[in-house]
Amino acid sequence: MKDVFEVVTGQILKQLNEGIIPWRRPWTSNGPTSYATNKEYQGINTLLLQSNYESPYWVTFRQAQKMGGVIRVGEKGSPIVFVDRMVKEETNKEGQVVLRPIHFLKYYTVFNWCQTKGLPEKLPVERDNQQIPGAEELLRRRGPCIEIDTEQAYYRPHSDKIYLPTLDQFESSEAYYATAYHELTHWTGGAGRLCRDSISNYHMGKDVRSQEELTAEMGAAFFCQIAALDTSQTLQNSTAYIQSWIQHLQNNPKWVLKASKQAREAVEFVLTGKLPEGRGRATATA
Repeated sequence: MKDVFEVVTGQILKQLNEGIIPWRRPWTSNGPTSYATNKEYQGINTLLLQSNYESPYWVTFRQAQKMGGVIRVGEKGSPIVFVDRMVKEETNKEGQVVLRPIHFLKYYTVFNWCQTKGLPEKLPVERDNQQIPGAEELLRRRGPCIEIDTEQAYYRPHSDKIYLPTLDQFESSEAYYATAYHELTHWTGGAGRLCRDSISNYHMGKDVRSQEELTAEMGAAFFCQIAALDTSQTLQNSTAYIQSWIQHLQNNPKWVLKASKQAREAVEFVLTGKLPEGRGRATATA
């Protein structure tokens, strides 16, 4: 059997090579879910099963067989891991026999419903996220152009547009606005507004990207607080996202202060329309 850590590492690297960022994807229609039990997978398995399949449901080879289905020929499965336990007898220093539990990781291979035949399709319950008026007004205040991309959230300087999945694709309304504010902070750094070097030079290296991403995530946290959306979940997501850039930030402690200053400038521009001296001219309407 392959080493479980090798399996997990390989799967995450595969996702990254495919452009899937598992630690920042709160807009999947539904989390990866067991077809057999209807329970969503937790922890590392949520990351391992991020994919481009339309169905959120996953099943093992044996489960599919028991339910009258089969795995399509040539399909490759995805690993999930779980913690198992065994009890070992040991003799302690006093010569007494004691039981010591030993925990270890094992993995199964699962297949998405789209890789099967003969299993009825399951449709998850649709989310009914609602716009939050105050948060929506803050997002739209400077008139950014926002378009839909059901797969990704990003700001494109060339078109000067923000692209977001739809509101109902997110885990919650708060998750939608937290992501939207992240991209809005990127947008404030575009030409004609704050003109941040980390936007114009974004693709010149990981150090530049790290600085801009830190600024955007701090801006999102500021916006969430202003819009009364600073829930424990949005803050947890922000922390996880920032941690993904930590190795590029560790040798640059001053970046945090710089990012905080830039994020504050972004928020003040959205709130007031005013730019710091020497910056570009605001073109958006209030």
